Amino acid sequence: MKAPELKTTDSLITLIVPDVQRDTKLGVQWLNGELGHVTMQSMGNTKDVIDNILPTTVETESERVRNFLERTDQLNWMIEYNGTVVGSIWVDLEDSHYLPGPSVHIMVGDPAMRGKGIGSASVSAVIEYLQGLGSKVIYSRHLITNEASSRLLRQIGFVNVGEPYTSDTLKFQNLVLEIS
Repeated sequence: MKAPELKTTDSLITLIVPDVQRDTKLGVQWLNGELGHVTMQSMGNTKDVIDNILPTTVETESERVRNFLERTDQLNWMIEYNGTVVGSIWVDLEDSHYLPGPSVHIMVGDPAMRGKGIGSASVSAVIEYLQGLGSKVIYSRHLITNEASSRLLRQIGFVNVGEPYTSDTLKFQNLVLEIS
């Protein structure tokens, strides 16, 4: 489902619509590099999953970006910081086997871009958008070893829901944000 462009509270950060031509090239470059492997692991992908999808190709990434635009159960944005795409943020609109919907997920690929408020501004803009659509509760999850994601979500107001659990040999914590 094509999501609208979203402005954030930081004028340098905009959530933009995925673009097949632009994002295919970025995806191949990033995923096939060492940073791609490390970030995918920190997001909760097992080594087996990563080894199964990497190295990636232009054709595979082009299809992935087209899928972002065509899915009806997910909203997808690329995170643009000062004119450069530095990550992505998406919302699963429907329940999954591990998390109710809507659930928000974020990936800032370049470690040099982390800690600049990009995640906070991006997640906050998506929450505001979902609130405008009538959402009263939003979910997320993180690897329990991903302290940066845990800190980001807690600072925004998410709280743990349930106990940590194992999925594909990795341990996750689900979180919830109740909106008034």
